[in-house]
Amino acid sequence: MLRRGDVLDGVYQIIEEIGAGGTGIIYKAYHLRLGRYVVVKKIKDEVAARINARTEADILKRLKHTYLPQVYDFLEVGGGIYTVIDFIEGQSLDYYIKNGYRIEQKQLLLWAKQLCEALVYLHAQTPPIIHSDIKPQNIMITPQGNVCLIDFNISLDGQGSSQVSGLSAGYAPPEQYPENWPPMMGMGGTPFPMVMPLDARSDIYSLGATFYHLMTGVKPEKSTGPVTPISVRRPPYSQAFVEIVEKMMQPDPNRRYQTAAELLGVLTNIRRLDRTYIRHRRKQHTVTIVFSILMTLSVLVSVTGFLKMGTEQEAQYASLVEQGKAACENGDYEAGLSLYDQAINLYSTKLPAYYEKLLAYVEQGEYLACVQYGRLIFTNPGLTKAMEADPVGAADLYYMIANAWFEQENYAKAVGYYEEAVLRNSENPDYYRDYAISLARMQQVDEAQQVLSAAKNCGMDNDSVTLVEAELLLAEGDWQQASERFENVFLTTQNDTTRYQAYLLCARAYRTGGKLDEEIEVLEQARSAVAPNRVSAIVSSLAQAYMRRAQSAGGNLQADCEKALECYETLKAQGNDSTEMKLNTAFVNQLLRRYEEAEQILTELQAQSPDDYRPYMRLALLYGAMEDEKPQETRDYTAVREMYEKAVAYYEQARIQGVSDEQMQVLETMMQQIIDGGWIG
Repeated sequence: MLRRGDVLDGVYQIIEEIGAGGTGIIYKAYHLRLGRYVVVKKIKDEVAARINARTEADILKRLKHTYLPQVYDFLEVGGGIYTVIDFIEGQSLDYYIKNGYRIEQKQLLLWAKQLCEALVYLHAQTPPIIHSDIKPQNIMITPQGNVCLIDFNISLDGQGSSQVSGLSAGYAPPEQYPENWPPMMGMGGTPFPMVMPLDARSDIYSLGATFYHLMTGVKPEKSTGPVTPISVRRPPYSQAFVEIVEKMMQPDPNRRYQTAAELLGVLTNIRRLDRTYIRHRRKQHTVTIVFSILMTLSVLVSVTGFLKMGTEQEAQYASLVEQGKAACENGDYEAGLSLYDQAINLYSTKLPAYYEKLLAYVEQGEYLACVQYGRLIFTNPGLTKAMEADPVGAADLYYMIANAWFEQENYAKAVGYYEEAVLRNSENPDYYRDYAISLARMQQVDEAQQVLSAAKNCGMDNDSVTLVEAELLLAEGDWQQASERFENVFLTTQNDTTRYQAYLLCARAYRTGGKLDEEIEVLEQARSAVAPNRVSAIVSSLAQAYMRRAQSAGGNLQADCEKALECYETLKAQGNDSTEMKLNTAFVNQLLRRYEEAEQILTELQAQSPDDYRPYMRLALLYGAMEDEKPQETRDYTAVREMYEKAVAYYEQARIQGVSDEQMQVLETMMQQIIDGGWIG
């Protein structure tokens, strides 16, 4: 039994016991080298006796998937066997069930598809990895709103997995119960049960049982045969979704979906299966035609009066939007946003000003502000009719929010919004391009290929096709060839937007390959090559590249930080005085140990945006760095704790909207170290 404070293998300091799985005891621990929390699992002795430690270690360590925890280590210490994996922030599905959450079908489908992707990956390993204990407690929902499938078992070959897994009544398939194992005759004619091997279909059953519980609030009964059909419980979900879950839970494995890939395909195309959805689309199409006819008649009757009443106001609205665009193109985003607000006050149900305002946020790098404002748009009942009447305009709004999530590297959120944009306007190849790139970033290569095929069918140009294909190469780890493809595009394309994107994607490819000098070289080249309205975004990316190199082994802290500050001064001179830019400027000053300058910037930001968690977070990290440099006898972390508590409070509000910030985990780690060191109670 491990205790708090024990250090395993000289690396993993035990914090506390957090649970027990079917195959062992689970601890929260602190990785002393990486400075992050991890999970240590002590494998039960009876299970450990049946595994090949070296083989299991090699297999587990090579697992890398968006929806699985990273396996860091596989240890043999003091006769015990331990696995070390990511500590996953968030709540389990069991938490949502116990607290009575009613989760929308769209969200459930997203989680189901993500889990299928994880299973496709596990089942495709050599040998296949069968989870064999899928249940709500083993599915975490991260702060980003994505799933993470935890506690996949040590039995990896699918043969006799039921011997080593914890059998979870209600979620386990019938073939996992010993009473269902067929008898075999031993020596002397004595019958004994033959262990039935589990396979992919067993995991599919358990996944279906998990969603049965989520959708109905009722745990499936333990049964070696059929359970009460989910349709009998009349869950508030589409008939197609209910039928999918029922098929997943067929007692006979041969009547279930045979692979996770097959199930994923069905879930992806569920709308085509849903008769209610089909009827809705037909009705919507009919209503649109009738509405168009009525509108035409109405216009013919009242056109004269309408023109007299509306022309002047329409012209004023259009003028304000154009003035706002001109201001933003000149770098004066403050004036541009003000003009867009005036246009919205004039016509609150027209979409163009909303779109331009979102675009202005993205161009400034104010991605959090963009997401938050987008939330206000989509929850504004006054805009519902406008978006229904103008699906192309609505698609642009979804596209802009998707871009904001993309820039924050929350690709799961981005994919959801790109999908919504495509549903509303299936003829814009830009949507497909960025949709496919996001899927590639999530390692969903097959899905990205499908989207790329759809993009080609709707007329995507060759340069954009090359961008997506290069991103797919990058997803496969070939950053050299990817960077060459990106470079070829920015050197040859005649399209300003495509050139801009190619430069940014090429820079990222070099960064992925660890080539920080080449990343900076490409971005410096881009400054003079992109259209004037794109320069600010390039300079912002360049500043971040210098910051990354400053903190790398091959960088020059002083010189690179000064270069980053020059970039931010350039942006400020152009009128870009965004919160994101100020936060980054403060951080650069902190790296240079110009603590007073950093504190002044952050204190001003705190006063300007008292509900924004980021200034508090940065101040806490700044004060922590300042105290760490003092002699131990004079250190006082009171201000750190004060800023930390405010940061956590406001961050919780941001997390509700899907925001996730790795720096908050850095702050959590720092606070834990301060507490463990006895500096504060």
